Amino acid sequence: MPDPDQALVEACQTANQQDFEEAYRQLFVLYQDRVFTICLRVTGNQEDALDAAQETMVTLARRIKDFAFRSRFSSWVYRIAVNAAIDSRRKRLDAPRAGVQTTVGNAEGERQLQLVAAEESHADPVQEVSRTENQVLIQDALARMNPRFAALLVLRYIEGMSYDDIAEVQECSLGTVKSRLNRAHTALREFLQHRGFDPLELTP
Repeated sequence: MPDPDQALVEACQTANQQDFEEAYRQLFVLYQDRVFTICLRVTGNQEDALDAAQETMVTLARRIKDFAFRSRFSSWVYRIAVNAAIDSRRKRLDAPRAGVQTTVGNAEGERQLQLVAAEESHADPVQEVSRTENQVLIQDALARMNPRFAALLVLRYIEGMSYDDIAEVQECSLGTVKSRLNRAHTALREFLQHRGFDPLELTP
């Protein structure tokens, strides 16, 4: 199946500087809210999410000419966003920052984040919790657990990705995804139980 972003990506790869800016602007608009949402879920705070989102979009612009369609472009975007979000969280733990000015993410991005859980299928257990008054509790858990586990839960339950899609994003085997996701569920259950929430319906 053709990559739906292929035409825009190829336009960026072959364009002169002026045309590149227009082609990349279209990709920027297409992905900025999705990137910001993932970064916010993984980092747990807006400042770090804005930093990670900006880093993601800058990286895309710098490296897009090297993209060879060995995976879907969206998977590559998500991979960069997840890694940037994880790095941002680690930097915050090492050296807290303040007053950072960025250009990616806005009130619309915040609103988009609030709508994500409500718009997704109710069949997924983490989303069920997110759509209730426990949404803040879930976000707190994501912000406190191992960031790689948090990223897996975000991709699976917030972004609604299949195991195969996650394996492509994270460049690992299907078995590895399932194993890591099981460990992520265990970490989430333990956090929720510690906070007095009964996570009986949280199943992989």
